[in-house]
Amino acid sequence: MEINCVTMVRQDAPYNSRSFVSGLILVTFGLLTVHLTSSINAEQPGNTTDNSEQFAAIDEAIAEFQKLIGCDAVTIAISRNGKMIYSKGYGWKDAEHTIETPANALMRIASVSKSITCSAIKSLVRDGKLSQDDKIFDLLELSEPRNEEFDSRWRDITVAHLLKHEGGWDRDETFDPMFRTREVEKQYRLRGKAQPEDMIRYMLAKPLQFDPGSRSSYSNFGYCLLGRVVEKASGMTYQNYIQQKLFDPLRIKDIQQGRDRPRDWDPREVEYPIKTLRVEVMDSHGGLIASAPALSKYMEHYWLDGKLRNPQRYYWTYFGSLPGTTAMALQRIDGFNVVVLCNGRRDESYNEDNLFLKSSIEKAVNEIRLGNDES
Repeated sequence: MEINCVTMVRQDAPYNSRSFVSGLILVTFGLLTVHLTSSINAEQPGNTTDNSEQFAAIDEAIAEFQKLIGCDAVTIAISRNGKMIYSKGYGWKDAEHTIETPANALMRIASVSKSITCSAIKSLVRDGKLSQDDKIFDLLELSEPRNEEFDSRWRDITVAHLLKHEGGWDRDETFDPMFRTREVEKQYRLRGKAQPEDMIRYMLAKPLQFDPGSRSSYSNFGYCLLGRVVEKASGMTYQNYIQQKLFDPLRIKDIQQGRDRPRDWDPREVEYPIKTLRVEVMDSHGGLIASAPALSKYMEHYWLDGKLRNPQRYYWTYFGSLPGTTAMALQRIDGFNVVVLCNGRRDESYNEDNLFLKSSIEKAVNEIRLGNDES
């Protein structure tokens, strides 16, 4: 039996400076085995009183992490081989601590959104509407900026480069444009909020840091571009495409576009400690919200690298992080899918906090597996 192992370390979304960096750890094992593809009704809360003892280790791990980062609300969903086995909400949905967090509360998933964008791109490739070799400058019908310098290497960037964070931008050497929306609005004297197209216009006048395809550097902006690729190739908005193509066939309703203003938040969305974050412009790289059960259901059908699930087994861990948001999506070789969503983050230590969360949840899931295997 052949086992292929590839380890990739990425970094997630910052806030206002390069010092805010989160971890995205992708560890892949290819292991030939049988994958069960039964349907899963993951949008319904799944925990009941008769299984609380069996999942005590999960509850303890969540309580410890919730205390560590000081967040009000946490949700978790655990499925295995097409069956939801645990779903629960912890803490308080509102800042006043009057409403308990339901298991299917909606929360921001930050850069876990990128996994869904990968699925959208690969769906378009399978349908023959797109090639990973397509060059995005021509595909998006971009134009060289007037009266500003233009880096001709833009013309070499392909869809594949963007998927692999090889587009040519290195935010550690410069900045992350997706957190400069107000600067873009001021520069172009926009009457409303900056849109993804405005961010592209802004970056067309900025130099790349390396030749496309020559190395990898985590790029939110690259996935902003991929959202526009989805729209161009499908003829639909990004949100409409992922809903109709990815979610509707699975009867998933609880993965949506997040909104900037609290008054526009979904009634089932939790409150966040930071209420001024621009998430609408982040759509395809970090702007989605989801319930933990809905995201777990999606993960029963798609790997976190965007591919359709198949008889192979893979191990993926994907972290999402924004101010006021911690998200973790985990797919294990033994068939367990785990989603943890939190409305908090410790800005100075969230790399370490993410790894702590992963370790503690893994240990708790191992206890569940041991109990199931013995039964």
